[in-house]
Amino acid sequence: MIPRRRIDIGLQDAADLWHGMRESVTSASGQVREFEAAASALLGGVPVRATASGRDALDLILAGLGIGPGDELVIPAYTLGELVARLRARGLKPVAADVDVDSFCLTPESVARAITPRTRAVVALHTFGAPCDIRGIAAVAARHGVPLIEDCAHAFGARIDGQPAGSVGRAALFSLEVAKPVAAFGGGLLASADAQLLAVAAEQLEMRRHSPWPATRKTLMKCAEEFAVRSPAYALAARMMFREMPSGGFESFYRGLHDRVRPADVAFGGFQARRGLRRLQGLAARNRHLNGLWEQLAASLPRGFVAQQRRRHGDPAAYNFVARHAGDLSRLRRRAQAAGLDLAIHGEILDDVAPMLGQTDCPGAAQVFAEAVAIPLHLGIDEAGLQRIGEILAGVVAP
Repeated sequence: MIPRRRIDIGLQDAADLWHGMRESVTSASGQVREFEAAASALLGGVPVRATASGRDALDLILAGLGIGPGDELVIPAYTLGELVARLRARGLKPVAADVDVDSFCLTPESVARAITPRTRAVVALHTFGAPCDIRGIAAVAARHGVPLIEDCAHAFGARIDGQPAGSVGRAALFSLEVAKPVAAFGGGLLASADAQLLAVAAEQLEMRRHSPWPATRKTLMKCAEEFAVRSPAYALAARMMFREMPSGGFESFYRGLHDRVRPADVAFGGFQARRGLRRLQGLAARNRHLNGLWEQLAASLPRGFVAQQRRRHGDPAAYNFVARHAGDLSRLRRRAQAAGLDLAIHGEILDDVAPMLGQTDCPGAAQVFAEAVAIPLHLGIDEAGLQRIGEILAGVVAP
């Protein structure tokens, strides 16, 4: 079966992991500073700090902006459902803004409708690596006097009129999870030119404990997962894991498990920094390669599929191929699995968070959630694999 994701793991990762288990805190800290400097250079010089995760980076940004209990935060209506619970746990009130059904991103108009006098910030996601209209959203936020936070969890390497995604708003967060454009076996980045925000973040990051074991456990777990994905038994396992009882249930468990393996109180480590630095160095080439495959797959989609529009506002990063399909997605997925293709649907991709917030004013997000299908596209897929995906999709939608 063609799996929904594959992880790029090499011998150099094993060597780095071994070295990381034996290195001193001073040596690890130096590696982290080198990685942060390289990431900052790719973002046009915006200062960067490495964090435990992308969500940890968001927490630090909110603390640095002085946003706390009772404050409203505008978020995309199509995003991770876990974000709602995380914000509510801080006493915040998330407010969903609708997304465009073609790009899956926020629009300036939907953000303007969601802002109230209690709004303290806007979080704009570059969904699946496609740049949103970040300049238009920034103009709306500026008119209302609220800071803009760029969620670049999917978008490392994306650009808006030549400017790196993550360098437009007051602050930005990046995820370095294993399937992201820059994968460091967990971790995240906070990027901001706001000196006060950075000072608050630095104070909290200095209190993190230094230990190589959480990253080691996470890496070993991912290696075991990759071994399973490449085994003949994966086809049966996929049918058992990715069922709609409830939709997205396994994915939520999977993400939560990795959060527990790599907790937020552990500092970003030297092994992760070395891995991240290598991924940064190859980022542009990987984006070109995967974006090229993305365009080929989009052009080969059979009738009934509508690929995400990704280039309205800039050059995308390569992260996930998601299209809309208005048919019976459960049947589509079952038929694809039987033919050897592992598709993700509904909450296995992202969530429609508006109903979680008691809102009924986000029809775009509801439509995207109901129709979204994630089709495998990763470094484990070559030209022959791409052709096979097209053939399977054509077969499963045939009458």
